[in-house]
Amino acid sequence: MKKTVRILSMVLVAAILCVAFASCGKKLSGEYSTNVLLVGDVSFDFSGSKVTITIKAIGAVLASVEGKYKIKDDQITFEFESDKEEVKKYNGTFDFAETEKGIKIGIVEYKKAEK
Repeated sequence: MKKTVRILSMVLVAAILCVAFASCGKKLSGEYSTNVLLVGDVSFDFSGSKVTITIKAIGAVLASVEGKYKIKDDQITFEFESDKEEVKKYNGTFDFAETEKGIKIGIVEYKKAEK
């Protein structure tokens, strides 16, 4: 009996740890975009822990790069491996908030694309 209780308690602890680790770090999904003055259209396509940033000007794609992101508290951190100046400025940590229509990164609000 003691052995069964011990095994059940270990399983319960393992299940609680799995739930706790799974809830760490918020994840986004879908596409969020905006028009940035002097840059053009900027969109982020989130899937799991990956993100693709696409920057367009006058309908032409200037850059499209896949990277990683993580959200902790009210900060979002992007890691893009690109030597393109358009993308380099999006590397780093920025203020982050969810809004009624989408998300806010730094001072820019990105609206979620409707499907």
